[in-house]
Amino acid sequence: MGRRSSTGQVGTAMLAALWLAPAAAAAGAQAIPDRESQAREKPAAARLSGRVAAADTGRPVRGAIVHVVPTSARNPNERQGLWVTTDAEGRWALADLQPGGFTVSVEKGGYLTLHYGQKRPFEPGKTIALSAGQSFENADVMLPKAGVISGKLVDEFGDPVTGALVRALRYRYLDGQRQLTPVVEGMEALLQGGVTDDLGNYRVYGLTPGDYYVCAVFVPRGESASHFGHPPTYYPGTPAATEARRISIRMGQEAANTNFNLSTARYASVSGTVVGSSGSPIGATVTLRSSDASDLVGLPSVSATAGAFTIPNVAPGDYRIQVHTASGGIQNVAGVMEFASLPITVDGQDVSGLVIATAPGANASGRVMFEGTVEPAGRLFVRTLPMTPGAPGYLMASAGVNPDSTFEARGLAGRQAFDIGTLPPGWFLKSVMHQGRDITDSGYDFKPGQSVSGIQIILSQTATTLSGTAQDDAARPVSDYTVVAFSADSSKWGYRTRFVRSVRPDQHGRFTLRGLPPDEYVVVALEYVETGQENDPEQLARWSAAGSKVTLGEGEAKAVTLKIIQ
Repeated sequence: MGRRSSTGQVGTAMLAALWLAPAAAAAGAQAIPDRESQAREKPAAARLSGRVAAADTGRPVRGAIVHVVPTSARNPNERQGLWVTTDAEGRWALADLQPGGFTVSVEKGGYLTLHYGQKRPFEPGKTIALSAGQSFENADVMLPKAGVISGKLVDEFGDPVTGALVRALRYRYLDGQRQLTPVVEGMEALLQGGVTDDLGNYRVYGLTPGDYYVCAVFVPRGESASHFGHPPTYYPGTPAATEARRISIRMGQEAANTNFNLSTARYASVSGTVVGSSGSPIGATVTLRSSDASDLVGLPSVSATAGAFTIPNVAPGDYRIQVHTASGGIQNVAGVMEFASLPITVDGQDVSGLVIATAPGANASGRVMFEGTVEPAGRLFVRTLPMTPGAPGYLMASAGVNPDSTFEARGLAGRQAFDIGTLPPGWFLKSVMHQGRDITDSGYDFKPGQSVSGIQIILSQTATTLSGTAQDDAARPVSDYTVVAFSADSSKWGYRTRFVRSVRPDQHGRFTLRGLPPDEYVVVALEYVETGQENDPEQLARWSAAGSKVTLGEGEAKAVTLKIIQ
């Protein structure tokens, strides 16, 4: 048994410090006792065990890697969880677990990576709830065989292309948009057979049944001297994501001979100067991103030295230039981060002479306030989240909360929402207020160089609870389902909404949702919900007529029995 890193955790490392909490209550808030003086006896450890078998034969899967992760994980190390391998009988066990909720996932070469309780493709697994001293011995997982897409990639002359990255993608509702998303990304894509060999062959494996699209990317080092190159190409050989051909994969199926040619196009360069708010050239990071949300292949960022920048090897298309001065400590002479964004179209001819003027970011300050009987230990971090779908990650800011519960966030641009990174257990975001106005869900639209004070982030230990079970048409209990709760007011279904939540039941078939904002909700129990589907407004509208209405007041707890919707 040991700890094992997961490439799926890439991107969470920057949130490593967000689990700490402040030591003092806000000015004017009720005095709160010191938690550390209330020592408690350590609860009895829990135990979790199960068996992994092949779905087609029922035979034990030996040497499978079982990940166990606590749902209360508050930092990257905890979110990696523990792992253990199955024995010759496919069995595994983990003891000395602290009481709480856990997720279990299993991986083994040639099989699908699956979560405990997952019965269908792309749905989340179930949480296993363990009390002090409890032992749960039936965390069993039946692993199905994985699907494969394989083929050959050739150039315009019919010769094999070596060293191209081939990825399987699928449409998902993600980041406020329906877009093509790689099934795996980064190093995992390289390890999963996605690089063509010396014969141009590729083999993308580990695929769940579903519909996929294949994209090949081949980028030689350096700049194209001939001004011609190979833009990202989708099977059956088109540079346009909208013209990609769908490939349907059944359980354990291999879609062989998925052969296609790389497309060719005239490359261009994009060059210009970045000018700061002072009117002088300024150092910055410049990134070119396709305006097509489905095209996830981005060009590397370049540094504007003394304001000048050149981006080579740009294929024809519509793009947006994104500029920021926050990376690597690059700031203007006053030490203030600046930003700019500019749409451009590239048609095979060089684009030069661009002048991009940046504007300074805004600052926001305020106080975190507590409504509760016990103060959370440690230190909190306030974070801001862009409210525009597809906004670049550098627009997300983080600021530590001071001992007096005050904070100041810098380098803000556009509409931003505020919350607390990784809330301590038992605490919930109640509201974010500014000058008597609730901006929790609408956010605040920051103007360049603006300073906004008096923001109040209110945390509470009083939260709503919605729980219950589900039944089939014959009123028989059902343990395999997904619950989606969403506001009855469709105007609250927007991007980054708090008013839409989904949950899977625990090992006993009971679901629990805590911390929904007080409101009237539509609640549905469904046989299958693909991850992300619950955020699609069109899907919510279809579910709305068939759901049950539940009104939750502040701190109110309600239990419901739902009928499964087919």
